[in-house]
Amino acid sequence: MKSALTLLLLLTWITLPAQLDGPSSGIGSPSERLLPYLQTTPDVAVDTKSFDSFVAKLSNKNSNGTVTVEFMERIFYRVHQAYLKQYQDQTAFASLFQSGSYNCLSGTILFSIILDHFSVPYEVIETNYHIFILAHVQGERILIETTDANRGFVTDTEQIEKRIEGYRQNQLLTSNSSLDYYRYNFNLFNRVQQHELTGLLYFNQAVEAFNRNEILASIELLSKAGEQYNSPRITEFSDILILAVHESDMKPELKSSLKRTLQTIRYKALPAMASLDNF
Repeated sequence: MKSALTLLLLLTWITLPAQLDGPSSGIGSPSERLLPYLQTTPDVAVDTKSFDSFVAKLSNKNSNGTVTVEFMERIFYRVHQAYLKQYQDQTAFASLFQSGSYNCLSGTILFSIILDHFSVPYEVIETNYHIFILAHVQGERILIETTDANRGFVTDTEQIEKRIEGYRQNQLLTSNSSLDYYRYNFNLFNRVQQHELTGLLYFNQAVEAFNRNEILASIELLSKAGEQYNSPRITEFSDILILAVHESDMKPELKSSLKRTLQTIRYKALPAMASLDNF
C-alpha cells in the first residue's frame, strides 16, 4: 500500500543517555557513549575522536570541576556552533558529525551524552511529536530545547512551566501543508531512558522507510525499535503496517508471515499503551 499520509517523526522522539533520576552510570569516553546510537546506521563512517576533543575542551573551561548554570549555558551554545547547524525533520544521528544536520531526537541524544560526561542529573521527556531535556544544576531546573538555538536554554521557572504546558498539548506543527500527517491516538508525556533513545532512532527509520513505501524494511526496523523501546508508538504503527501489508500485492504466504511478526511486535508493546507515564 502506498500511503496517502505521512507519519510524523519525533521531531522527533525521538525519540532520548537519559536516566529517570540522574546521569548514566556507564563507563566510557564521550565517543564510546556515541556508539549505540551510531550503530543504528552502521554503514556510515564517523570520526568520533573529534567529539572527545570537543568535550575535553569544554572540560578545560571548567577547571574547578563545579558545573554551574553559566557553564551549562556555555555548553548549550558551543554545541550548537559545533554540531547543531541545520535542522531537518528526517536525518540520521550520524549526520550531526558529517553535515551538522539534526532533529530534536539527535540533538537531545548529543546533549544527554555531554550531560552524562559532566555528571549532571536530567530527564529526557518525549511527547507525541517532540522530545526535550530537563536538567538539574545547583538546585535549579533547566529546560534544554535543542531545536531552538537562540532561546532553547531556559532557566526562568515561569517560562519553563509555560513551555512544558505547551509541550503537553501535543499539537501537531507541520512545515508542509500539502501533506496529510498522521495524528497519534494517544497523548504522551513520558520520561525516556537511555536504551529507549536507540529504539526511537530505529522507530524514526521505520517511519521513513514506510513513507518511502518500503514495507519490509519498515517492519524490520520497527522490530529493532521494539527490542529497545516499548511505546504506544510501536503499537499504533504496528496496526498501520498490518493494514499496509493486508492491502499490498504481496503473496498470501508472505502477508501471513509479516502479519504474525507485526502482531508479536504489537503484543510486546501493549503494556506501554496501558500504562502511559503522564506526570
